[in-house]
Amino acid sequence: MTIDTEIDEITTEDRDESRFRSNLESRALRGTYFIVAFFGLALAIRMLSSIVLTRLYAPEMFGLMTLITTVIVGLNLFTHIGLEDSIIANPRGDDEAFINTAWTIQVLRGIGVWLVTVLLAWPVAHFYQQPSLILLLPVVGFGCVIGGFSSPKLLTLSRHLGVGKLSLLELVSQIVLFAVSYAWARHHPTVWALAIGRIVSEAARTICSYWMSKDGIRPRFVMEKASVQALVSFGRWILIGTILTYLANQSDRLILPKLTSLEVLGVYGIAFSLSDLPRQIIQMFSSKVGFPFIAKFAHQPRPEFRKVLVKYRMMVLAVGALLLAGTICVGDLFILHVYRKPYHDAAWMIAIFGLGLWHTLLYNTITPAIFSLQKAHYNAFGYLLYCITLFVLLPVGFLQFGLAGAVAAVAVSDLPMYFVNVYASQRQGLGMLRQDGYMTLFFVLTLAAGFAIRHAFGVGLPFPGLPHLGAIR
Repeated sequence: MTIDTEIDEITTEDRDESRFRSNLESRALRGTYFIVAFFGLALAIRMLSSIVLTRLYAPEMFGLMTLITTVIVGLNLFTHIGLEDSIIANPRGDDEAFINTAWTIQVLRGIGVWLVTVLLAWPVAHFYQQPSLILLLPVVGFGCVIGGFSSPKLLTLSRHLGVGKLSLLELVSQIVLFAVSYAWARHHPTVWALAIGRIVSEAARTICSYWMSKDGIRPRFVMEKASVQALVSFGRWILIGTILTYLANQSDRLILPKLTSLEVLGVYGIAFSLSDLPRQIIQMFSSKVGFPFIAKFAHQPRPEFRKVLVKYRMMVLAVGALLLAGTICVGDLFILHVYRKPYHDAAWMIAIFGLGLWHTLLYNTITPAIFSLQKAHYNAFGYLLYCITLFVLLPVGFLQFGLAGAVAAVAVSDLPMYFVNVYASQRQGLGMLRQDGYMTLFFVLTLAAGFAIRHAFGVGLPFPGLPHLGAIR
């Protein structure tokens, strides 16, 4: 082989690599547009639903539904082995036998989760002294069975950055949930409107998943040994991580009803869901676009991989900083002017939750890179520290400073996750500390500008009605 031939081959490889990256970036950008459009609409519908339904329901009803959702989410996470993540990362991610094995596990998991809700219904109802949970929990839990049968095509869409269809499904689901819940509540304003809305919404999502994937893989019950081993091997750390994720992210909603009341939990749930919108958008982007995009470059030398990651993070964090600063600066005004008076305590909670979300955005944009490098054990260890911190700070914060202390404890308790992700990125040659410093400065300046605008309009800091320290509500 001549030198000229070698040069030609190298040049061809460079062109192919450049074309490959350009194509991926184009698809990632297209996926971002879909997330902004469809997921943004879905969030808008969710907010509209929240505003409308809070005018029909007392906070206790939202507290009860928050409790049911927390239990079911927990059961789902306790059985989550990252089927979609496995398909994204595995070289056999397009193999029919591999996908149908994952789909079979998904179906069995959905049925199993529902059976556990049946078994847990009475103990949970007795523990929280809410007899209605005996029937409500299994009915809402049946949505797991319905969702388990959704098309196997959904498992492969994220691998190929099929964000448009996934975003459309989310939008359809939110529209159906709102329409059914509102129609039922107009005639029978009970918690059953929210419960039936969840079931019908899940059914609509499952049906649409098959309509969208007519040319996809035909679902068949398969349990190929090699596929099961690969899925379980990859998923074991994800399973541990998701169990700890649940304990970290949802324990506050299990503990607060025992410390306070369902009414307080309902208000707390409204505040958390509104302040959490920026994180949801960033996390949706990271999981549906960021992870599949970053995973395509994981095989490259660390400096090249880091260059791709830095570029991706800067864009995402800049948008996240603007969204988060906007939420903190106007969230309280939104609550006070749109929601009924029983929900006004959510106003001061939003600002505290929002301030605590910045470090959450920082580590949420590192995690996809760590996962791409098959280092999921860092995530599990981070959530273990998160759980320990939450279990210590939440009761201490509540006992010492009342509800304000509890909210602040929830806002800062995931800081260990950030430090673990920073440590992991340093170990893997992807150090992000300098970028984190610059982007944190950008967030602080953006927030300061928002506070200055509030001051110019004669509006104080976004902590209206913050209870005095030590005042237990």
